[in-house]
Amino acid sequence: MLISACESRDSAPRAEEDPSAVADASGSYTVDRKTGEVRATHTDAEGVTTTLASGERVDPGLPAPFTLPRGATVIRATRVEQGKGRLVTVEFTSDMGVAELADFYRKLAKSSGFDLTSDFPGESGAILAGRKTAGAMTFTLQAKPQDSGTDAQITVGQGIG
Repeated sequence: MLISACESRDSAPRAEEDPSAVADASGSYTVDRKTGEVRATHTDAEGVTTTLASGERVDPGLPAPFTLPRGATVIRATRVEQGKGRLVTVEFTSDMGVAELADFYRKLAKSSGFDLTSDFPGESGAILAGRKTAGAMTFTLQAKPQDSGTDAQITVGQGIG
């Protein structure tokens, strides 16, 4: 009884007791065992908090002007927020072909003031990347054809990354 009375009883779960939830003074990390969704928070020595959410049901929250094309199906979204900055990666499928999807994002980027830094179209896939100095935004798109449409990943950063 004396040994158990001396044992520390903090409120944070221990990794060996519940590996899906870990917390310490600077942050926390959880994994939803049913969905696989990951959430993490960390506050650095300067007091800046960084949050991460990743999973099938995470709201992509792409920074404007970026959006997913009509009919796109989100496979997984990862969103990192740090101070006022945001970095979002969305894996999705589309019934658009690779060239059509690349053109959708090329037009969107150019009409919004982005300079394209990479534009590699091709039958086996496409890669686009761009930068907009005002607002410190960047984006990359990778797309590859599938039997019925396109698998793609877009990453948009604003003030981070």
